[in-house]
Amino acid sequence: MLKGLDQQTLAQRAGLARSYITLIESGKKTAAVSTLALIADALGVVVGEFFEDTETFRSPKIAVNRNIEVQPSSKKTSYGYTYTPLSREKKKKIMDPFFVRLEPNSKQKYDFVHKGEEFDYIIQGKLKLSYEGEEIILEPGDSVSFDASVPHRLEVIGDETVYMLSMNSTGGQSPPTGC
Repeated sequence: MLKGLDQQTLAQRAGLARSYITLIESGKKTAAVSTLALIADALGVVVGEFFEDTETFRSPKIAVNRNIEVQPSSKKTSYGYTYTPLSREKKKKIMDPFFVRLEPNSKQKYDFVHKGEEFDYIIQGKLKLSYEGEEIILEPGDSVSFDASVPHRLEVIGDETVYMLSMNSTGGQSPPTGC
């Protein structure tokens, strides 16, 4: 376990069930980005560190990622979407960009809540964002940014797969250095 935490302690800090942590660690479940954000916060790291090879870090000021495979992996979350991290080689970043693919008929069962801000840009498809009792329809070329600590939910509208760029910040400050 990272940072010397056992599963129970990590689960308590992240506000998750220990059994869910076990499923994620064993590869039997793929966590949503918002769940990874809760775990990252509990560990005192940023979400991107879960996708990074620490041996390949370069300059702390700039990271160039070439020829990123933007077809997300075949693993998808229980919500019906997959995501690919777009920036892997920069340490101590304050934002994590992802390419996200949401399948038709995918709908979150629960609202997402995580620290910082979220920015989403719709490339293809039609999406409904539920935020503070409001339903916002997003289409190609639309973007939205919001306080991610407010419960929010995404739902694909229609039969077309949605592709979007999603950027999540840690709140505009350097990530914490320890737990």
